[in-house]
Amino acid sequence: MNKHTAVVSLEDRPALPASHRGEKPLPRAVQQRLNEAHECIFTAPARAVQIAEQAVAAAREAGGPDVLARTLHNAAVVLRRARRCDLAFALCLEAQPLLERLDDRWRVTSVLLERGLCYLTVGEHERALELLGEAASRFERLGDLAQRGRCYTSMAECHLLGDDLPKAVDYAVKSLGSLDSATSTPALRRLLRNNEAHLRMLLGQQYAQRGEAASAQQEYLQACRSLPGVDEIDHRVWDPHAAAVLDTMIAVHMAADDVDRALTAIKHLVRWSRRWNSPVEKGLAWLRLAGFHHKHRNALKAIPCARRAAAHLDRVPLDPERVTTYLLLADLLEEVGDIKSAYEAHVQAGDIEAQQQREAIAMRAELLALDLEAEQGMSKSEQTLAYAQRLSNVGHMVASINHELSQPMSSIKMLAETTTELLQAEDMEEVHANLRVMHKLSSRLADLANQLAAFPAQSAAEQPDVNLKQVVDEALVMLSSRLAQTPCEISLIGCDIDIRAPESQLVRVIANLLNNALDAMHGREARRVTIEAGTVPHDDAHKVRITVTDTGPGIGESLLDRLFQPFFSTKSAGKGLGLGLALSRDVVREMGGDLTAANGPDGGAVFTITLPAATS
Repeated sequence: MNKHTAVVSLEDRPALPASHRGEKPLPRAVQQRLNEAHECIFTAPARAVQIAEQAVAAAREAGGPDVLARTLHNAAVVLRRARRCDLAFALCLEAQPLLERLDDRWRVTSVLLERGLCYLTVGEHERALELLGEAASRFERLGDLAQRGRCYTSMAECHLLGDDLPKAVDYAVKSLGSLDSATSTPALRRLLRNNEAHLRMLLGQQYAQRGEAASAQQEYLQACRSLPGVDEIDHRVWDPHAAAVLDTMIAVHMAADDVDRALTAIKHLVRWSRRWNSPVEKGLAWLRLAGFHHKHRNALKAIPCARRAAAHLDRVPLDPERVTTYLLLADLLEEVGDIKSAYEAHVQAGDIEAQQQREAIAMRAELLALDLEAEQGMSKSEQTLAYAQRLSNVGHMVASINHELSQPMSSIKMLAETTTELLQAEDMEEVHANLRVMHKLSSRLADLANQLAAFPAQSAAEQPDVNLKQVVDEALVMLSSRLAQTPCEISLIGCDIDIRAPESQLVRVIANLLNNALDAMHGREARRVTIEAGTVPHDDAHKVRITVTDTGPGIGESLLDRLFQPFFSTKSAGKGLGLGLALSRDVVREMGGDLTAANGPDGGAVFTITLPAATS
């Protein structure tokens, strides 16, 4: 490859996305492939896809979930930009659970953003808007204003696809206003200003079509003010959004009839496309030059420009500007009287549009299928986890009452042997006394065994009314041995209230929360748990709110989002499977309520159960 067409070096064109907050670098073989894939996104998209897949394969061999998860995310970015959103989406779905288990909340949110961008690329703007909105909220909680700004920018594009230009402009303004000047880069600020200018120009064109000339001119003026200066684009330094910024400059200045500035921006775009050797950008530059000549009634100059644009863009079959190029070429050829060639160009435009629509529909269907498959897999996993949870609770209960079972069984065995001897001695009074004791002990064993039924949930229609104080008393009986070893003050406030819920399951939920509270307060001198209940209005009915508050250290802010995830536990290995809270919440929800966690204003954890009030 000669020096005029060589791809850009790694120093000039850095790979993305960069590591975050002190992450360890990826293995060299993996990172090199990702860098190479990123470099040829624009010049050879198919090659970029192939190399990105090689990077993922190398990461699988390298071992370690962290390496694989980050490689999947990086490769997904490359594949989406190479217009293989189906492959990118599949990698995102694989990466997300790995990152969740690693508690990498920033990259989990970045993957969520990437999924939204995949949907946006294939035109599924409503689903994209949902995912991007969630990602924006998460980035805000993480304090990453730059990423939140990117989410807002993409949400603006969603509203543009939904034909809501005023709302799209609002989000573009929000994205720019949300940036932190201390941390955001000039390139990012330039991009967001460009997006606002582009949307204001489109809104101005919409006003112009309605005959609202004054409003149109006002939007054009605002668009020109939002635009970055052309001198801010340095063609010697790689910027993945520079061509888009220059393209917007051309469109805005042409809409505002500023010929000189439009031509200057076109020249910069031509220089940029030559410097970075991208068929997309070269095609775009020639297309804009053709449009400039066409607007100024110079078809003879415009036609060769349009043909050169088509030649470059034909190398990128899915680029949407291909249709625009052939339609413009058809109009130009018709103007000069070449009807046959104009017809051929028009047919070509129709064929390309039909092909792109087929590809887009197929890719959209693939994304929706992947999403549905992921949801079904998640539902199946939740069912498996629920079953595992029941087994875990049974095992935990067996361990906790094992010593209570052994003593009555030993007593029954000893009494049975004694009673046999008493029968031989015909001491019937003692025989009857022993039988009464054995009956009591066997009743106690039956009660203990019944508690092993733990959590098979009943439907809402089958749920009986139960007194909360009775439930709490039963839970305290279950934990009597633990409380004897770990003294704790238990305060009940307003618990003499009736609730619609299965007693045995609610007992296990309360017992689990109390047991967790005892764990949290381990080593503290003042151990106190307060259980408070009260009725709260809810729609046309009433619900009972139960709070369980302890005097422990509380829950770390970084843990609140993961507290109810199955298999997540803050306890040391061997002291819990991390299933108790997950199943407790599931069970409460099956009862028609909910279970949430927070930190109290005075410290300590606060778990809140909301359940339907008694029917009577």
